[in-house]
Amino acid sequence: MNYFESLYKTPLEKEAFLFFADISGYTQYVKIHSRTWSHGQFIISELLNAVIEELNEPLKIAKLEGDAIFFYLLQDININTEFIKKKLMLLFESFKQKKQNLHSVTMCSCPCCSSIQTLKLKLIVHSGKILTYDIKGYQEVSGLDVITLHRLSKNKVNQKEYLLLTEQAFSKILFEGEITFVTGKEKYDEIGEIKTYVHFPNSEGELQEKKTISFIFKFIFEVKMIFITFIIRIKSYFKKKR
Repeated sequence: MNYFESLYKTPLEKEAFLFFADISGYTQYVKIHSRTWSHGQFIISELLNAVIEELNEPLKIAKLEGDAIFFYLLQDININTEFIKKKLMLLFESFKQKKQNLHSVTMCSCPCCSSIQTLKLKLIVHSGKILTYDIKGYQEVSGLDVITLHRLSKNKVNQKEYLLLTEQAFSKILFEGEITFVTGKEKYDEIGEIKTYVHFPNSEGELQEKKTISFIFKFIFEVKMIFITFIIRIKSYFKKKR
């Protein structure tokens, strides 16, 4: 492909809804529980999987970013905003349910396993233009609105679990009083002021008593945890031998 052909094939900017799902409390969780982190990584992976399993088409995952997932939805298709609203609420519910399941089945009393309930989910939604392109087989998504979305993960909201929409996203999704939002503003260098709408999901009943679950289910969970710990220790042993 020559230079002019590459210019011709350069993709154009597209309008999209941008989403950032982030596990609140992750850094502190890692810092405090570093000695039992093999269990912690398993828990984080399970929680991220619970979110990923809900991201079906036409939602597209752009990148996994440690404790977060960046995904988007192109607006050049016939979008039903009801789908977006239901999906956002479902992500909170799936995350919460997975936490409760992990909390219920574990017989481990290590710091990681005993503090699963401290982990929360925050969802950030923006609407703007993106550019998608390939680099050596890896698809990348770029643009000022992508930067804006990521900047919004560092904000002034003083709660760990919330849904935050920018004015651009809120005006298109139109919740119409279905759930309560608090208006706010964020300001960033080189981006400026951003009007936000924040919803705090109902967390009542989250700390439920452990339900009775079959011994087999608990046994399988514990075997998985022991296996992961064993693999990590084996890898660490051989690294020291080198």
